[in-house]
Amino acid sequence: MTETKRMMEATRALRFVIAFAVSVYSVSNLMPLFVHIAIKGSNAADSISVIAYLLVGFLSICIVARTIYRLDRKAGRVRNKIGWFE
Repeated sequence: MTETKRMMEATRALRFVIAFAVSVYSVSNLMPLFVHIAIKGSNAADSISVIAYLLVGFLSICIVARTIYRLDRKAGRVRNKIGWFE
């Protein structure tokens, strides 16, 4: 493997780890926030927080899914290709 290819693989692995950690963090912060909203009602700050956590969680989960798809494609386990993941 060339040095550039190793750096690309290391970058992808680091991106996967960061995206996984961010997705776990955002989902774990959403649950208590939903309970707080259910008990006390919603205000503007809570609504903005929920939207931000949902957006960040969605984007990071998409990155994780794309990484897993690429690994499966590289291993030859993908039959039906998904355009966005290519």
